[in-house]
Amino acid sequence: MTNSVQSASSIANASGAATKQANVVGKDDFLKLLTFQMKNQNPLKPYDNQEFAAQLAQFSQLEQLTDIRSLLEEAGNVNKLLAETMTNSALPGMLGKTAKALTNEFTYDGNETVKLGYGVPATAKSGTIAIRNEAGFVVRTIELSGDTVKTGNHKIVWDGKDNDGNQLPIGRYRFEATLSEAGDSSYSADTYLEGKVEAVRFKGEGTMLVIGGSEVPLGRVLDISVN
Repeated sequence: MTNSVQSASSIANASGAATKQANVVGKDDFLKLLTFQMKNQNPLKPYDNQEFAAQLAQFSQLEQLTDIRSLLEEAGNVNKLLAETMTNSALPGMLGKTAKALTNEFTYDGNETVKLGYGVPATAKSGTIAIRNEAGFVVRTIELSGDTVKTGNHKIVWDGKDNDGNQLPIGRYRFEATLSEAGDSSYSADTYLEGKVEAVRFKGEGTMLVIGGSEVPLGRVLDISVN
């Protein structure tokens, strides 16, 4: 029999250090430690009643907090499921409408023009739009100046041709918008794609909208309009 009795908290700390598990003691573990402590206390020096009552109060608080957390997690899951159900039920109504989504990737069908957008946070001196093919080579560079580099959202219409005026093939492309300020400093602007919503796809990684032949996560859609 030991001359002193370890407290439940010290036993918990020793156990957590030995096993290298989470340092948060659950209510079941706490109760087991408290029971172990009572069974192994020194009969010649009983455990202090006041401290024991304090530990019971801690256990009660722990149990209440655990129950509250469980209720909050359950409510959060229900709300998430409800939101997803409501969103998915409204998605068919988006077909055929014009959507704007944050992305720098798009699919060129070899025929139709493509609307490419970019945002200017503060009026710049100049800028460029660089369009790259699937291999990463720049096939078209479009210079920006004047009203096209003023604060706000802008879009250009790409005709599907390269810098030499040759029609480019069907395929995947991406574009970058670079803005220049006074002093020759430059930065990349946010880019977005605008086009018709052609399909809605439910995939493991989430709901996707097909805009101009490109899959875009629903969370990246900025707005949808009838035009």
